[in-house]
Amino acid sequence: MIEQITKIAMVIILAISLTVSTAAQSQTNDDLAQIIALTGVETSRGTFEPISNMSYGNTFVFNGFAASETHHLTISLDYLCEQCDTNSHFPVTGGSWSLVVFRNDVYVGTLYGKVSGGAIDVVTNRNGEPGFRQMQINLRATGGLGRFAVRRGATNINGVYEAITDAHSNRTIANINFPFGL
Repeated sequence: MIEQITKIAMVIILAISLTVSTAAQSQTNDDLAQIIALTGVETSRGTFEPISNMSYGNTFVFNGFAASETHHLTISLDYLCEQCDTNSHFPVTGGSWSLVVFRNDVYVGTLYGKVSGGAIDVVTNRNGEPGFRQMQINLRATGGLGRFAVRRGATNINGVYEAITDAHSNRTIANINFPFGL
């Protein structure tokens, strides 16, 4: 049992490392680009609506602590769940998110928006049981407060949310990749 948990943890760490590396390599030479590492938990699996095969409100809460910055992200996803028991790939159809930024313990601002698509993939273990879920979600800002309220073109900001959630503990490791510095 401990070996399986260790292997799952190593796979998660490896996948996050590869995700960060790929995201960093895909960036342009924009010195302002920023990748934010976060840890958190899935607080709600959401509500499944069987008539439409949709799951609404799959919610995650994250914190990220860097040297002088603190980031708090809340994200809620809606995804299509046809054949939920046998399918391992679910398209994300919508949702919402907000990111609160503090610098040196002083509130900087809040950026918020909509989820504009993406996917959730379930990775199973040798026994065919879900081991973890991997997500890549597109974020689109619709507004902001504080520093982000006066940012020109704040509603044209796009980012990418990538995460891995352990299927048993719901612990999640995530990265947000924005093409600008916060």
